[in-house]
Amino acid sequence: MSVYVGMDVHRKRSQVAIVDAAGAQQRNRNLANDPAKLIPILGALPPGTPVAFEAACGWGWLVELLEELELEPHLVHPSRCKQVASARLQERQGGCGHPGPAAPR
Repeated sequence: MSVYVGMDVHRKRSQVAIVDAAGAQQRNRNLANDPAKLIPILGALPPGTPVAFEAACGWGWLVELLEELELEPHLVHPSRCKQVASARLQERQGGCGHPGPAAPR
């Protein structure tokens, strides 16, 4: 089963969300930014699993940890994170429906 990981990384703690290919939430945890706390969750994922997180201050340690665990780090531009979150919020509230095509890479 393919899974995808999104992380909201802050100075002391991070929110870790894992969803399957259908978009169903498998896990959603708020953890301390401590490898001893993150490895039990992230280390159980299959090698090559994509992990997306906002390119904010202090993310170097996370890239190193993900690479050690053979996961695939993806830095996401902060403004793109806000666009996706806003579109999903509108969709949940019955706004525009589908958020439209993804931004070109």
